[in-house]
Amino acid sequence: MRIGIILHGPEIVDEGGAKRIIEILRTEHDIIAKLGGTMGRTAVLDAGLEDIIDISEGMTPSQTINALKGRIDLAVLLNHGKTPDTGEQFGCIVASRLDLSMPFIHIERPDGEGRIIYYDNRSKRCAEYIRKVLMKHGNYNIPIEKHSPLPLNVEHEGDRVIRRVLGALPGENIRVDGIVIGHVTSAQPEIVCVDGRVSELRGGMIKQHGLEKLNNRNIDLFTAKVKTGNIRRSKHEPRIKTVKSHPAGVAIIDHCAESTFDLVKDAGMVITVGDDTTAIAADILARLGIPIIGITDGDLDCILEDTTVAEGSVIIRVREGFDDIVGKEVFEKIFKREAQIQIQEKSNLLARIIGLAKKNIIEIKYY
Repeated sequence: MRIGIILHGPEIVDEGGAKRIIEILRTEHDIIAKLGGTMGRTAVLDAGLEDIIDISEGMTPSQTINALKGRIDLAVLLNHGKTPDTGEQFGCIVASRLDLSMPFIHIERPDGEGRIIYYDNRSKRCAEYIRKVLMKHGNYNIPIEKHSPLPLNVEHEGDRVIRRVLGALPGENIRVDGIVIGHVTSAQPEIVCVDGRVSELRGGMIKQHGLEKLNNRNIDLFTAKVKTGNIRRSKHEPRIKTVKSHPAGVAIIDHCAESTFDLVKDAGMVITVGDDTTAIAADILARLGIPIIGITDGDLDCILEDTTVAEGSVIIRVREGFDDIVGKEVFEKIFKREAQIQIQEKSNLLARIIGLAKKNIIEIKYY
């Protein structure tokens, strides 16, 4: 049987479940293993599994499964959610977006409080079979449950579009398409949009600066990526590449760090704008041996802890609220509104950025 294993999030990799289950299933079957999501890709690199798990595409789990149609006989989603309930809810949402022309099962938290979940009778037989294989080779005595595919909880209220966020905990940040728009104050907060703009955060406290950045674009709550809390909660040991000579390409990342892998192709250095963007992008790029020039203002939401920075990086801290202003000047005057440019001397680039930020610089840190 041809089995497609689709992994989501870093925890399933960091906890070791991904490697163990792939090794078990490949003893008897042909396996294609793929992963989507930025920090999941970083976890794969840290674990040294990039030759086993394909991290090149960066699609969502449902997109990945649908793209495998015709190449596999069974799709298996491997996930380790924030809690068992949130993990199971995530699987139900993935199932609701699938072309279920092939069996699909979801293995949630296989190494603790785990479940094998199926969504139709045909998939039930596959769930029972996979459980037997896992017990035979790995003593995974995981209960089997049936769930129903459930779409996102989005509804209309007059001219408002409302999306209920499940699994959020008070105190956590809440992000829409990678931008922190506020912090959760009660269970099941709701994001309210009018004419493609976020107008209200029920059960949460708005972060105005983040909301301003988000509302520069049109938001579709049916397709927007909404996440809460720390983006990598499990313990891990970073596997850092040595910085070597790189191509002359330089990319800029402005408040969309979770798309880092897709934005830095052929880049030998990256300019990052914003505190969390700089922390996340630097941590990812250190795995690739790519230094950054970060522009920050001290407004850190701490959505990723214990971050790493590549040797040769420079972080420029400016006055509060000026990271976006300096970043815009860099984008317009140096990058000429292009996402990536070619340069010969990186030292000249740093000097030009410092020149643009000069009046507002508080601190420059070299790594």
